[in-house]
Amino acid sequence: MHTQGAILWHNCLEIIKQALPEQTFMAWFEPMKFVSYQRNELTLSVPNNFFADYVDGHFAPELKKALTAQFGPQIRLLYKLETEAESAQPPIVAPKKSVKTPQHKELPPVDSQLNPRYTFETFVEGISNRLSRNVGLSIAQNPGKVTFNPFFLYGPSGVGKTHLANAIGVRIKELYPEKRVLFVSAHVFKTQYTDSVIHNTPNDFINFYQTIDVLIIDDIQEITTSKTQMAFFHIFNHLQQNNRQIIITCDRPPVLFEGIEERMLTRFKWGMVAELEQPDNQLRRDILISKIRRDGLHFPPDVIRYIAENVESSVRELEGIINSIMMYSVVDNCDIDLDLTRRVVARAINLEKKKLTNDDIIQAVGSHYHVKQKELFSKSRKQHIALARQLAMYLCHKYTDVSYSQLGRLFGGRDHSTVLYGCNQIARRLSVDREFRREVEDLEGLFRTHEKAQANS
Repeated sequence: MHTQGAILWHNCLEIIKQALPEQTFMAWFEPMKFVSYQRNELTLSVPNNFFADYVDGHFAPELKKALTAQFGPQIRLLYKLETEAESAQPPIVAPKKSVKTPQHKELPPVDSQLNPRYTFETFVEGISNRLSRNVGLSIAQNPGKVTFNPFFLYGPSGVGKTHLANAIGVRIKELYPEKRVLFVSAHVFKTQYTDSVIHNTPNDFINFYQTIDVLIIDDIQEITTSKTQMAFFHIFNHLQQNNRQIIITCDRPPVLFEGIEERMLTRFKWGMVAELEQPDNQLRRDILISKIRRDGLHFPPDVIRYIAENVESSVRELEGIINSIMMYSVVDNCDIDLDLTRRVVARAINLEKKKLTNDDIIQAVGSHYHVKQKELFSKSRKQHIALARQLAMYLCHKYTDVSYSQLGRLFGGRDHSTVLYGCNQIARRLSVDREFRREVEDLEGLFRTHEKAQANS
């Protein structure tokens, strides 16, 4: 029954894989391991209780459909924590010894450099960040598990990457005070390494980082020099081999990361790669309300609604608008109302100069290739339509900072990986096809002309 159960569970995974986005499947189903199957009871191991609750709460229909198809309607699913499942198995002698570092009690204390204000409690959840936040919670409960190690978090500036990465570190320190947690920006890391080379102490630099239990690197895209990458490579390998948690933030996905060695990019993809998208209208309202309450302020509902509808770029800009409104209210000695808000928002984000939109780009690309908008959003694979679609997605992402997932929804409900593939195809062609590059540059020239006209109107 054990072998048969394992085969049936493998079949279930294949069914579920077809029903969910690849990233979601890898995050929440690949970590689940077969333990046993007997008397219509299937037991699977999971990293922690939170993991099991999340799967039951979000993927019950897909799970039930697959289990019923393979095991029958009487099947009952049980979960066992990985630690319990491993203890039930006979011990396995490791083929080689892992590299040992000094015990924590022999090491001097380390300042984690964490910001106590950036916690899970102050990180407002929405559709655009739910997956990343839940992965972060899972890591905080059980850091160092291979499933989410490294955790590579990417997205445009101001969407909360630093906040979420910091929140993971804060929660780990709360749950595991003895762990050595360090939050460091890539810029600081690079400066520290340069100083160690100048003072002829690069080995001391690397040895220090190899004693860290949870390493959080912010804005990894700033590590571009080959020698600094080599130092980080050795640190990364050591931490990974010794089950230490690595968390990385970046402004782009690994596949678009230029100026870094391929072996480093490969390692970034070993664990979990997740995107933080720009907040939608509902999340922007929730963030505003959360900040206003936290700061003990009072803003009328119509003011909150206006800000959420007109300040779309980032969480950081939302918070800046709140601070600006408070300042103008004090300086001008006036109430916080819609009229004041309109003036402050207009000054801050230049509403009078409307920026290039997705619709502008889609219309321009469609007109150039004589393709209708509905064809761009369709499932058609005709060569000229597919090219126009990929180029439109590429230019939308370049000029509007819209996420790949949001573009997928815009272009006919496609998934994140399809959009990413299309953008990569355009980027590769631009690098080798001179005529195509000139054609795209002509289109971009039209965009710049459009922006100037909008600004002067």
